[in-house]
Amino acid sequence: MGQPPMGPGPGGPGAFGPAQGGPGGFPAQGPGGFPPQGGFGQDGFGQGGFGQDGFGQGGFGQDGFGQGGFGPAYSGPDSFGPAGMEAERQDAASEPLWKTLAAIGVAAVIGVGVAFVIYAFQGDKAGGSSSAKPTASPSSSAKAAAVKKAAHVQAVAIDKVLDASKPSRGKLQQGLNMMRPPCAKAEQGIAAIQQAADQRAEQVQQAKKLKVGAIEGGDELKRQLVTALLNSQRADDAYLKWAQKYQANGCSGATVGDADYNAGNAASKSATTAKAAFVDLWGPIAEREGLPARSQGVI
Repeated sequence: MGQPPMGPGPGGPGAFGPAQGGPGGFPAQGPGGFPPQGGFGQDGFGQGGFGQDGFGQGGFGQDGFGQGGFGPAYSGPDSFGPAGMEAERQDAASEPLWKTLAAIGVAAVIGVGVAFVIYAFQGDKAGGSSSAKPTASPSSSAKAAAVKKAAHVQAVAIDKVLDASKPSRGKLQQGLNMMRPPCAKAEQGIAAIQQAADQRAEQVQQAKKLKVGAIEGGDELKRQLVTALLNSQRADDAYLKWAQKYQANGCSGATVGDADYNAGNAASKSATTAKAAFVDLWGPIAEREGLPARSQGVI
């Protein structure tokens, strides 16, 4: 079916014509709403629609979003203008003084702490404070005690060798005296000298086996003792040869001037020199360890 052409509407000559505010169109709302001429022409989007009375001064203007609506809250002098910024500065200036003082105090404490750490670190690198005294650890104390005990044991062993050397010297002197003319006890004299030489040889071996690592200066002490005993043994051997030869000649012949007798004297002199050096080293050690001091005449 055909549709009749659109004619004049109820509100006037056209559907969107200039006059719709009559009785047949949109009723008049007054100045605050849509104007009586409300359309889409000059009276629709113009001054009467979105103009001064619609979205203009009456809508979004001074009465809408302007001074009467949302004006003072966003664009007025009290919000984003100079007066607003001045108010914010006054609020910031009115912060309590204690906050500033607290911040300064915290910074000072941090500064002192950092300075103390740096000073302590430098003190450690420099070897620490002069008043700090290192304390011995339990392990080091135990080690020192063990070394001290070992030194005493080693010193006692040396002292025993010295005790054995004294009667050997006496035995030699006894044998040489028996060889004097008329050599009535020549056989006993030769036996005594032989016994002394045998004892010396044993003492030399004992001295060589001594442990002296825990004794301060122990190596030199041992060297001098071994030298003294070894030269004493050589002297005994030389005197023994002379005595046997002297007896064979009927207790006649040279004493001083004989090769063996002279060799005995030379070895005895070397032994005396080593004994003197040993005694000098032994004295402080014997005193520290509670042992008797010695002289070269009793070694």
